[in-house]
Amino acid sequence: MSGAQLLQNAVRAQPSRETASDLFTLGGQAALPADLAAGAQYASIVLTLPHATPSGVGKAHPFPSDLLTQQIQVTIELNPPSSLFSVAAGSTGTVPTSLSAANFQVQQVIFNNAGDALARRVDMAENAYSFPCEFVQQEQAIALANSADPQSVVLTGFRSGEVKSIQCWLQRTSDANGAIKNPWNWYLPLTVEMTYAGDIYARFDSQSSTLWNLINGDKYPGWASVALSDAGGGAFASASQVSTYVELPFAQPFINEEEHNTLVHGKSITNGQWPMCC
Repeated sequence: MSGAQLLQNAVRAQPSRETASDLFTLGGQAALPADLAAGAQYASIVLTLPHATPSGVGKAHPFPSDLLTQQIQVTIELNPPSSLFSVAAGSTGTVPTSLSAANFQVQQVIFNNAGDALARRVDMAENAYSFPCEFVQQEQAIALANSADPQSVVLTGFRSGEVKSIQCWLQRTSDANGAIKNPWNWYLPLTVEMTYAGDIYARFDSQSSTLWNLINGDKYPGWASVALSDAGGGAFASASQVSTYVELPFAQPFINEEEHNTLVHGKSITNGQWPMCC
């Protein structure tokens, strides 16, 4: 999963737009030269395992580690700080070369006694324990033509199984590749249509996707962030920005936070192709 997918997946799991915005704020403010010189900077990121999330209403059960014969291993790789910063032309600033500290924290539930173990209460030789797991497909970046005409996109490479929805958003090239980067400023498609085998499963006109995503999912599909710009003379200016995305469901109901512990089937596919137009 890419960084954009991790962010969007964590934001989508939050119960409200306010908590989604707060989660983005905890991810760290913009590291400007003055901020780096002022003192320590902190940033946090949440990595949810595919079978549980800390923000669901019903809160899915923790992983039953007592049923396993081996230890659970989670590997985290940190990119070097030099890959996270860039120096603008003519600047006298220096790129940070190391982190002062990095912490990895796991939330777990401790048994009161051995009787709380599932294997103690249920004969697992005669039963099977199952829980819903979410698989997030790979991110596919699509270059849009510089035209006002509708553009069709065909998505391929899906694993055989059931697809619940497709998440999509727009991003400016200048935000991703410009001298001042705003990679998390996402823009809402005005009109988007998703079809499969000639059937239209989702169509939103005139930005109506935000309304339908709100009333079906009980949450605005986005969060509040800050966009940076060049104020001249080596200074930066900031302005509030609302980043949004579109959730395109395959005619199944939204259950929002409870999707982590309630099974809802999606659209059955056999490695098909998904035409989209926006």
